[in-house]
Amino acid sequence: MEINNISFAYQDKIKRLHGIDAQINQGEITTIIGPNGCGKSTLLGIITNNYQPQEGQVILDGKVINKYKPKELAQKLGVVHQQNTAPSDMTVEKLVEYGRLPYKNTFSPKTDEDEEKVEWALRRTGLLDRKDSKIDALSGGQQQRAWIAMALAQDTPFLFLDEPTSNLDIYYQYEILDLVKQLCDEHGLTIVMVLHDINQAIQYSHQIIAMKQGKIIEKGNPKEIVTPKLIHDVYGVNVVVKNDEDLGMYIVPVGI
Repeated sequence: MEINNISFAYQDKIKRLHGIDAQINQGEITTIIGPNGCGKSTLLGIITNNYQPQEGQVILDGKVINKYKPKELAQKLGVVHQQNTAPSDMTVEKLVEYGRLPYKNTFSPKTDEDEEKVEWALRRTGLLDRKDSKIDALSGGQQQRAWIAMALAQDTPFLFLDEPTSNLDIYYQYEILDLVKQLCDEHGLTIVMVLHDINQAIQYSHQIIAMKQGKIIEKGNPKEIVTPKLIHDVYGVNVVVKNDEDLGMYIVPVGI
């Protein structure tokens, strides 16, 4: 996926993105970081075709993304939004089955492939034993995994996650991030996510895109680009960058 010179404004005409250029590498995890309001989720909305840019193009597999038909695009991109809602009495399995809609016509019967993909998604997210549970009976982490399972049932090569650890305690944050890493490493998914925690972004990403005020300040391998200067430029916070033989690279905030 190529992101070429993207600029975007909402109806208030105030530009939220300014000349964004980036490349999403196949089979890797790319994480977008930056302060609140910097344009992270807006950029994710552009590259998943939820918003149309005023300038520039997003190219997916050699084709401008807004030239895809909706079902065709849904067979390439799985998206988990920051806020998700479902009827309180819906079961986990029924939710995940919605991931098969891009492969169906009206009144199409369920196929063996549909059942296999749904079972695989449930098993991969650790929810097979909760498939008959109601969505609102799940913990926050389990609910997030259910939405990821629905996206996995789409059987797409790309998975986009907007703040997948939002509102989760630290155990479920790392449970979700470990799942994301496994989906990339073991199944070859290309994953793009928005995160707030810089150390989690360092630990789980092949590439980081650091944004501020609608612009990309830096992008690349976290071990190469994350420096005290970058973090201060983006967040206005002073940090020390540490490297540990066991823990790897991480930052420690020391003030403003």
